[in-house]
Amino acid sequence: MTAQPTESTATGTIRVELFLRNHGSAAVVDPLRRVVARARRLEDEIGATVRVETWASVRPAIEELSDSGTSTSLTVDAFRSWAEREGYTLRPSFERHETPSMLGQCAVEIRVPNVCVAVYEDGDLQCVAPCADRENEKRTYTVERCLDALEAGVTEPFVDDDPQSTDDEDAVERRGDTE
Repeated sequence: MTAQPTESTATGTIRVELFLRNHGSAAVVDPLRRVVARARRLEDEIGATVRVETWASVRPAIEELSDSGTSTSLTVDAFRSWAEREGYTLRPSFERHETPSMLGQCAVEIRVPNVCVAVYEDGDLQCVAPCADRENEKRTYTVERCLDALEAGVTEPFVDDDPQSTDDEDAVERRGDTE
């Protein structure tokens, strides 16, 4: 099932959660500042509630041992559920892969992107970016395009048929993935 563009003009309470990977490279700091400033402007422009937080790639087995719980794993699982239900994929931004440990054993790690945005309308998750159309993974929806849509009052991805955006700020989602 291909994700079909549907018009969803925001009519309810909008909450925007912006996640920044806390171990990003120095090259992404200024582009991230611009993304955060743009997201913050949504508070005045469309009356959105904007929350910015940092997160890191995690090993779910170790995160489960923490007294604070599995916040990153649960968040990524919720994002994956949304993507699956709506006909999208979060690949390659939220890949799970095995990483070796010093003890010679492997552990699963969830790698998070440099920047991610989740959009909620009346408490319901409407969009996660970056994401891609499940049947055409070359058709991507970037954080930059998501912010464009929010500024226009649209909360769902792929409302327009515009192909992948190539703005410089979109590259911040991919930059520094080896650090």
